[in-house]
Amino acid sequence: MLPALILCALLAWAQANTQRTNAAAQLHAVAEAAGSDLDDFLRVQGAVTSVIAERRTSERTITDRARWTEDLRRLRAHYPAFAALRVFDARGVLVAADPGVESDSGVAPSPCFLATQVADRAVVSDVYNAPGEAARACVGAPLRVGGRFAGVVDGAMPVAAFVAARAAWLQGHGFETLLVDRRGQLAYASDGVGVAATGALDASAPGRVLAGVGDAANGMQRIPGVLRDDADAYAVAVPLQVGWHLYVLLPKDTLDAQLWRSIGMMLGLLVTVAAGVLGIAWWQMRRLSMSVHKLLVQMQRFALDHASAPISPDSMPQELVPLADAMNQLTVRLSDAYSLTSRSLEEQRKLRASLEQEVGAREREIAQRTQELRNAVSELDRLSRTDALTGCLNYRGFREVAAVLWRDARENGTLLSALALDIDYFKSYNDRYGHPRGDQALKRFAGAVRSALYHREDVVVRPGGEEFIVFLPDTTLEQAMRVGERICASVLHADIAHAGSPSGVLTVSIGVATNLAEDGDDPEVMLSRADAALYRAKNAGRNRVSL
Repeated sequence: MLPALILCALLAWAQANTQRTNAAAQLHAVAEAAGSDLDDFLRVQGAVTSVIAERRTSERTITDRARWTEDLRRLRAHYPAFAALRVFDARGVLVAADPGVESDSGVAPSPCFLATQVADRAVVSDVYNAPGEAARACVGAPLRVGGRFAGVVDGAMPVAAFVAARAAWLQGHGFETLLVDRRGQLAYASDGVGVAATGALDASAPGRVLAGVGDAANGMQRIPGVLRDDADAYAVAVPLQVGWHLYVLLPKDTLDAQLWRSIGMMLGLLVTVAAGVLGIAWWQMRRLSMSVHKLLVQMQRFALDHASAPISPDSMPQELVPLADAMNQLTVRLSDAYSLTSRSLEEQRKLRASLEQEVGAREREIAQRTQELRNAVSELDRLSRTDALTGCLNYRGFREVAAVLWRDARENGTLLSALALDIDYFKSYNDRYGHPRGDQALKRFAGAVRSALYHREDVVVRPGGEEFIVFLPDTTLEQAMRVGERICASVLHADIAHAGSPSGVLTVSIGVATNLAEDGDDPEVMLSRADAALYRAKNAGRNRVSL
């Protein structure tokens, strides 16, 4: 029972460490997923304002209030997160707004106006409070005429409009949420957080501790009194691409409850072991008593008349005196038989040991040779299907995996998407930098493509040259387009210098296609559509994704 008690204590300690590690990993995974979701949302809103700003490229269209009003109305109908959309000219004078305002002269530009004018690109502002309204953030995109700044398209969004739903989902799974802008101002706080969602994060003692949480990839920091009932929580911080920070908190009581459940299980196990030990001890004592009685009867039946070195009955308990008498009678015969048997067994043991040693050596040698052969065959098979330069599947692997994925999609009734990738201006890259540098660029390009894929089932293939294919099982066309955009961004961020490219770095053009009923049983039809989409992407200017 004592070893069982020690084991339970060690298991409880190990379980506590494991649960803390798992909780930290889960907290980081949830925070990164939520942060990525917010980044995607803000990126889409910024892209929307940039697109509508690029539609107006002349002085006449920029001052056309009727056309602007209709565009802003339709844009708000498709993107309800915008509470208001406004257009200002280069002097900050309101051109158009949706919803409309009673007097244009009384409308001041939002914080996005100056930031967009300085940055000359789409920006997301910090949090601000309009009179009588909840906390807002705006997305601004510059208007240009003849390459000069001509105004700003400004979209205002209540922070709660795009954070509350995500925070509610996290709260439903036991997490609390805080969102802080670049200035350290609180943009949003979920219901369970004791820090008020107004003012600076470090305005309270828990907020100051929370502001010190770093962006470490592992581990979590305990924040005392940060929840509404002054309870402690563990927190991680995730930086957003716009410079904001998302804090996700796990209540300490939740983690403690899991630990106490584990300790309760350990105590239950200890009680079970104790009951088992007592039961087995009782059973063994009863069995021993019966066995001794049977043994005594048998030994008295085969007793001999004389024995040497008898056992003194005085040295035995009263209950075992009859057993001692019987053993004294069998001692002589048993000693002779034992000596003879021992010699015979010793010889047999030596012979068996020698034989087992020889057989073991042969078996180990055979096993080693067999394993070496299996490893060689497996390595040859892998090398025959793998591109030695990039680690992707080669043409043979491409044919095999295309057939398997196509068959699985048809049998399971799921979608299969394919991305046809072609590195832009790669021939000029090899001509300028040489093939050794080109090979290094291909390796980095393949790594950038893999880093943009989130699912283990996704497959990267290099049929040859600078052409690559990505298969996305169980993926819709819209999802495949988003994957293609991630790949374009990942390759661009890889920053592979290419002086022969208009962008100065290596880029990629991507064509996307998804299997259709009219494709029949031939995956080549889908791949042909992906190639056609690839050529459309190249004709449209490269460094983009096309259907």
